[in-house]
Amino acid sequence: MPGYYHYSVMNRFYIFYICLAIYGAAFALRSIAAIVDGSTSLPIILASIAGVGMIIASVYEILTGSPSDFDIGKIGFWAVILSVVGFLLLQIPELL
Repeated sequence: MPGYYHYSVMNRFYIFYICLAIYGAAFALRSIAAIVDGSTSLPIILASIAGVGMIIASVYEILTGSPSDFDIGKIGFWAVILSVVGFLLLQIPELL
């Protein structure tokens, strides 16, 4: 099953970086909304810069990176996935 392994690694590559981009978007949108409302402080500004940076870095890695070179352990992969899901679930009550 060599083809299956390559397919699995390729999917993990895209899932990992898309989740990082989603995480960055959540940071950026929340921080930018606070800045637009008039709340400017160093943590909010840094969070917006970090969120935009995560989006740019993830998109860059998806466009230029090679799925076959992607090498992250299962624990690291699932830690990112579950943290993004948990972060988004915690944001839902604040959006309503």
